[in-house]
Amino acid sequence: MNSPDRPKDSLAMGIFAAVAFIIWGLYANWHHGWGSRIQVALTQGIISLLSTYFSAELIVALVQKFRKSQFPVLLGGLSSYLLIYALVLTGHFVAGTPEFWPTVLPGMITGLLFCFGYAYRVAQKLSFP
Repeated sequence: MNSPDRPKDSLAMGIFAAVAFIIWGLYANWHHGWGSRIQVALTQGIISLLSTYFSAELIVALVQKFRKSQFPVLLGGLSSYLLIYALVLTGHFVAGTPEFWPTVLPGMITGLLFCFGYAYRVAQKLSFP
């Protein structure tokens, strides 16, 4: 996991995701008033930052772990996606996000693309076949 060739942009991607999904969460829940807006912004910000950061780090570890399999990208991307989104959905449910599915679906879609795209990037960066 500490290979000098591995991507090192997990925190920057987490911050970008937090800003983007705070904006989306506010938009999707705007009509629920300031209390809900603040709750959703905090929930989206914290979950997006942490889930993107840890997902990226998890993908690096999983792609390295599965490097000897035929499908390190598939296994690393899918494993990370399933674990992270189980936590994300639980976090939003517990937080009581008013517009649950409109709030989480864009993240689930972009998260799927991110997990597989980043797993591919990690595999390429680490020169896996």
